[in-house]
Amino acid sequence: MNLLTSFTGYLKKTYWGIIIWVGSLMVLGFVVIFAMHSFRIVEREMAAQFNREQELLAEQMAMGIQQYMNDIINVMSLTSRIEPVAEGDREQISIAMKNAYTSLRNKVNFIFWENDTGIMQYHFPSDVLPGIDGKDFSYRTYFRVARQMKVPYVSDIILVGGEENRNIPGKFETFVIVFPLVGPDKKFNGVIGCAIDIKNITAQYVATVRPSKTGYTWLVDETGMLLYHPDPSMVGMNIHDVILKMKNNGIPIQGIEEVRQEMEVKNSGSSEIVFPHYPNGELTKKLLAFSSVHFLNRRWVTVVTSPYREVVYLMQGTFKNTLTLGSVSIAFIVIATLFLLRINRARTKADERNRWADQVLTANKRLEAIFNGVPHFLVTVDDRMLIKDANENFCGLYKKERSKVTGMNCIDDFDEKQIFCPEEVIQAAFDTSAIQTLRDRMIEIDGEKRYFDISAIPLAGMSGSVDLVVQYGVEITEKKALTEKLIQAEKLASVGQISAHMAHEIRNPLTSIMLHSELLEDEVKGVTGENAEALRLLKVVINEIDRLSNITEEYLAYARLPMPKKQVIEADSVVSSVLDMMLPEMSRRNIILKYTEPAVSTKINIDNGQFRQVLINLIKNAIDAMPSGGEIEVQMMERGKHLVLFIKDTGSGIPKDIKRRIFDPYFTTKDNGTGLGLYLVQYIANAHDGWVDVESQRGSGTTFMLTLPVYNGEMEKEDVKENNN
Repeated sequence: MNLLTSFTGYLKKTYWGIIIWVGSLMVLGFVVIFAMHSFRIVEREMAAQFNREQELLAEQMAMGIQQYMNDIINVMSLTSRIEPVAEGDREQISIAMKNAYTSLRNKVNFIFWENDTGIMQYHFPSDVLPGIDGKDFSYRTYFRVARQMKVPYVSDIILVGGEENRNIPGKFETFVIVFPLVGPDKKFNGVIGCAIDIKNITAQYVATVRPSKTGYTWLVDETGMLLYHPDPSMVGMNIHDVILKMKNNGIPIQGIEEVRQEMEVKNSGSSEIVFPHYPNGELTKKLLAFSSVHFLNRRWVTVVTSPYREVVYLMQGTFKNTLTLGSVSIAFIVIATLFLLRINRARTKADERNRWADQVLTANKRLEAIFNGVPHFLVTVDDRMLIKDANENFCGLYKKERSKVTGMNCIDDFDEKQIFCPEEVIQAAFDTSAIQTLRDRMIEIDGEKRYFDISAIPLAGMSGSVDLVVQYGVEITEKKALTEKLIQAEKLASVGQISAHMAHEIRNPLTSIMLHSELLEDEVKGVTGENAEALRLLKVVINEIDRLSNITEEYLAYARLPMPKKQVIEADSVVSSVLDMMLPEMSRRNIILKYTEPAVSTKINIDNGQFRQVLINLIKNAIDAMPSGGEIEVQMMERGKHLVLFIKDTGSGIPKDIKRRIFDPYFTTKDNGTGLGLYLVQYIANAHDGWVDVESQRGSGTTFMLTLPVYNGEMEKEDVKENNN
């Protein structure tokens, strides 16, 4: 009985202690579980965000390689279409190859010509693979495809120089691009091609990219063969074979087979894999992203990979610190609560202190999230102009880590053109304790000018005086550029309205003057005597009036250009009609016309009148470019879903500083021009979902390329409604 009474008394004394211990352990367990769960969520989000950034990096690599290959393809394509080259003229081919190599010196190993039987006739520079000339390469796939299908072709990786030609020193492996030489008579005259310097491609766009500390990149072709990998032993191997070999050896790789299949059907993507990591070969969980490169018949894939642990390393450290701090805090609260229970003091006060600590911690986390999450530039500066803190956007602006930015002097430690913090604005914020604002602040980073609206916000300390100033910057670069474009557009619209009004007011008097001038000419012709000089002067007046009438009509056409009334037409018949109309003018100017009619008629959905206007303007432009005579070449071809019309002249070409402005309204280099012809060409092309490009070199003439969509048998709803009306 005494034992039972003693035990009951002990329970009563320790009741609150047991409750607090049990409750504290439950809270601690909940905090640990919640922290682990939160960490996993944040970790996955960080990994997903990092992989999205890796995908953007892979796309940038792909775009760089795409531009590299397009430069080569454009030069080789233009070279193959030079008429003497296409006809197999050996001397012209030699000259064209040297010119092409000069343009592509740093991108190709050499350029070559094989005749219609596959015999290597000539290559440049000749010191690369000496002895290759005269060898038969008709067995190569690229030659057979070009001869049979008469299309450009990119080969697989091959041994340049031939496997059987043992007497050719310095043979190497790469791939080649060839273009068929087909004359106007459709005769096949061989191929012109080049050996691509793949090491230069990987050195520029792949090998130098480092997505993380030990991350690296690959380059894979459409068959899965590795064109680049930091491990030289992997280059040339097929990814499928590598996966098969690892599985047969019992290596537990994961996800890579699915990624390989995605690469075959998708242009870009990202995933997580488990795969050996170079150079140690350790099986590692990785983040992988890829993007595709398309050129001619080839498709490459750029791949970016990083170890998963590097991406979440900082997050793991933060989680450990938070867990330790939480555990220590909870232990301290439990001990303090037990102590207060034993002395029966201020239990409520302890609860209030605990709630206050939680609120401070929560507020601090929220402020940190806002500080780094705001899509603008924030930097905190003290009265010595030292940076106390900066958000991720500010650090990214200067490509510096946050730890390195902290402590820098925001005036003295930055180049004069890169100073984000204007000293006078910060000082004014300290002096007045009021928000200061500076508009259109321009800084220049890596040669790029960027504009900001900057506010200096004073932060007062416990004493009430300003301790820190927050620099809040909003980038307005795009907004400023858009505003300038809108202002320019409004100016052009106003000028167009004024020009149209003036043209309208001038046209009526001109008509009257022309009529009376012609009547006066008839009167002078009817008068006997010496009137030759008077007739000559009247002829000059009539010609000038006619010129002014043409100018006013162009201005009026610009001001009241109607919406296109589309209809399905055969493009070649309209082109032939316009050329027949312009032929007398060409003959009068000593200009020879070369028109290659397409083998198959192509239909387009376009306003017939506006299409003729475009053709007339482009041909007139070519005629005016050759005042002493020359040659105009007109050619049409289908490229995919588009029709491309080439109009080439042999004039003096367009200077680079003028070329970028030729489509601007009212810009002209002609004494009697209005500056509206090419503008209207571009306007009409855009109104029909097409575009117009120009290529020109001084002394080599100019080529305008008009691209319009081919009619696919279906008219847009708006076009059908318009035609019915």
